[in-house]
Amino acid sequence: MEERKVTDYEKYIRTEELLGLQKRDGELSCDDELTFQMIHQIAELHFKLIIQYIHLADANMNHGEVLGATQQLQRVNMHLKHLPPVFDMVKVISPRDYHTIRLALGRGSGQDSPGFNEILRLGPTLWGPFEQLLNDKQLTPFMLHKAAGDNYELYLLMQELIAFDENFQTFRKHHIQLVRRMIGLNTKSLKGIPAQALERGAKFEFYPQLWEAICELTDWTGSSYDPKPL
Repeated sequence: MEERKVTDYEKYIRTEELLGLQKRDGELSCDDELTFQMIHQIAELHFKLIIQYIHLADANMNHGEVLGATQQLQRVNMHLKHLPPVFDMVKVISPRDYHTIRLALGRGSGQDSPGFNEILRLGPTLWGPFEQLLNDKQLTPFMLHKAAGDNYELYLLMQELIAFDENFQTFRKHHIQLVRRMIGLNTKSLKGIPAQALERGAKFEFYPQLWEAICELTDWTGSSYDPKPL
């Protein structure tokens, strides 16, 4: 029998290696372990792209390239919005089979995701170069809100940063709901950490200064309009 020729597409995408990274049928603890494994591999690929975009945004800001940084953060936000539907596919697995898969993980846990943890580490590092861009124009986030029209590109960058923070928090909250549905919150993870600890982590903010500036703007605007009690 003539050996099938590997196409250029397969060589470039490295499909043989990619599709060989999952357990074979005879190795699966249950049929849906393939679903579980592939969904998490897909998520790690999304994380890898997000990490690249964060580094590029950081470099753009350090070079004063505001528009370039904004475009990279738009990509970050696009991926973060796609991740919850990716993880929703886990819900096709029954909770009983899910536990079978978890036991096959040994001491493995989603908390060990290298991509997720790297985003968690890198997110706050974008504040430094953004703050420098503000300082170059003698602005604070609150002042930028008030003078958005005069510094519109910088304002759009600020909006993408806060969207990044918001979308990452939303992703974490979505993951909590997934944990609640599949294993419950009044239990312990495979790492011996109460699943409810996830709720505290979801409240972590990358850019508290940007959230505070929104409060400042609200107070300032309210004072300017001299609001009356209802």
